[in-house]
Amino acid sequence: GMGWLFDVALHPNYEENGWIYLHFGDRCNDCNDRSRESGRPVSMNKLVRGKIEDGEWIEEQTIWQADMEDYNPSGDVAAGGRIAFDDAGHVYFTVGSKGPMGGIQDLSKPWGKTHRVNDDGSIPEGNPFADRDDVYRSIYTYGHRSPQGLEFDFTNGELWGTEHGPRGGDEVNRLVPGGNYGWPLYSLGIDYDGTPVEYGRDLGIAFELSDIEQPVVDLTPSPAVSSFIITTSEQFPEWKGDFLVGSLKARSLFRIKIEDNRFVHQETLFAGIGRIRDIEQGYNGDIYLLLEHGSGGQIVRLVPAE
Repeated sequence: GMGWLFDVALHPNYEENGWIYLHFGDRCNDCNDRSRESGRPVSMNKLVRGKIEDGEWIEEQTIWQADMEDYNPSGDVAAGGRIAFDDAGHVYFTVGSKGPMGGIQDLSKPWGKTHRVNDDGSIPEGNPFADRDDVYRSIYTYGHRSPQGLEFDFTNGELWGTEHGPRGGDEVNRLVPGGNYGWPLYSLGIDYDGTPVEYGRDLGIAFELSDIEQPVVDLTPSPAVSSFIITTSEQFPEWKGDFLVGSLKARSLFRIKIEDNRFVHQETLFAGIGRIRDIEQGYNGDIYLLLEHGSGGQIVRLVPAE
């Protein structure tokens, strides 16, 4: 059955093909040893697409699903679950910390990764691990703790993501094919008990710091970053090309300027507006914020001041 719904995205050619993509937590009982031993359901991210016709969901197709043996009893809080499309027929999606910590660095496990498939679910020939049979060939990047946002920059072909660190160390990352983003071996944040992040030693995983992709933007202290957009709106020309990044704990919207893959400037646009779970740019250039609360969530529209 379906667990949490993480993201919904329209195919770039939606007006012609009608495809809608859903990313959610797929739950099952008694489907692997973990479930049978614990008597509890297990889950893992799943990506499907379908169409809506006369108010009915039809023609559902599975685009990506993990091996049932990799379903885990962990919850959906840090499941990632974002979707992004590029301009070459690929769909990217994130799977967060949905299993034991050591699996985040293990390419034979699906969690702690950004994945890339063709829009029909097949594996692109150019994927960094496409020629290996002992891994998830959909893996595009790995070493992620809790991915929150995912966006493709159509102006330069770069893929970007936001991610929660532990205590500090929230990140804005440029996602490069095959890149290792460090978790749980390394973080610019510290652990919740105030000690350095040194899980690599506990897990027996050796690494070189030079092999870890460093964040373009380190957000410490942590605002609990959430989703973001790279603005192209003519309504806000002074923000064009900038990153608008939401936050949960800080309840604020930030504008971050990045040039040549380097951090330039950050400012707070709205402080204390609420827990920003999602942010989107509309077709007319207006910007929408999804605010989550225990009750009374809101969608806020940003328009230029007259």
